[in-house]
Amino acid sequence: MNQANLILNSLSLGYDKDIYSRISASANYGEMVALVGPNGIGKSTLLKSIAAIQSFRSGEILIDAKNISAISQKVLSTLISFVPSQSPKALNLSVFDMVSSGCFNRSNWLGEANEEDKALVMETLDRVGLDGFAFRDSGRLSDGEFQRAAIARSLVQKSGIMLLDEPTAFLDIENKLVVTRLLAKLAKEEKRCIIFSTHDLQLAIKLCDRIWLMGRDHFTEGSPLDLIENGAFDSMFKDSGLKFDKTLYTFI
Repeated sequence: MNQANLILNSLSLGYDKDIYSRISASANYGEMVALVGPNGIGKSTLLKSIAAIQSFRSGEILIDAKNISAISQKVLSTLISFVPSQSPKALNLSVFDMVSSGCFNRSNWLGEANEEDKALVMETLDRVGLDGFAFRDSGRLSDGEFQRAAIARSLVQKSGIMLLDEPTAFLDIENKLVVTRLLAKLAKEEKRCIIFSTHDLQLAIKLCDRIWLMGRDHFTEGSPLDLIENGAFDSMFKDSGLKFDKTLYTFI
C-alpha cells in the first residue's frame, strides 16, 4: 500500500502546555476529510498547525513523505492553502482582485498576476458558480457567495492540500449544502486533499471519505461507516447523556 500524502504522527498541540495530544491521522489527494469535535477542543489549532501558521509542541507532519519543518514557506505555499472561518470583507475590492490574491506565490514584486493566472481566476470563478461576478464588489457579496470566492482564492493558489476552518459555519442550510458539495466535487475532480472542520455531522457522514474525530478522551480517524459501527462518535460529548443515533446521523 502506498504511503498517504498527508500524515500526522503523534502530534501534540499547544503553546506553553499540551491542549490536545496523540493525534495520528492521514489523508490522500482526491479525498475530502471532515474534522469534527466539540467546541474548544482544538480543531482550529490543528488546522493551523498543519498549515504551519502556528507551531505544535511535538510529533511530526509529513507531506509527500517530507517533514514540513524541512519545507520552506515558499514551497509550502504551493502545497497547502488555508481558508479561515471568517475571511475579512473589504469594500471596493473586486471579486477578481480578491481571488487573484491567491496567486501571491507566483506574482511579480508588484503583486501582479500574469496573463495565465488571470485566465485561471476567471475559470475558477466559473467553477465555483461565480461566473459573471469578477467585477462585483466582494464586500457586498452574500455570505454564501463570499465563501465560494474564498474557496476560489484558495484554488488558484494551486495547492494540493486545502484546509478550511468551518467553511459553512455562517451559512443557511441551502448554502451549507452547496459549499460542501462543491468541496466534494473539487476533491474528486481535481484530486485535491480537502480537510475542513465542521459541526454538521450529518453532511460530513454523507459526503466525506474520511472523518477525523477529536473526542474528549482520544483522537480517532476512519471512514464514516467504520466510526459509526465502532461507536466512536459517542466520545465527542463525554458525560453529557447525548447518544449518537446511527439512523439519523445525529445526537439525541
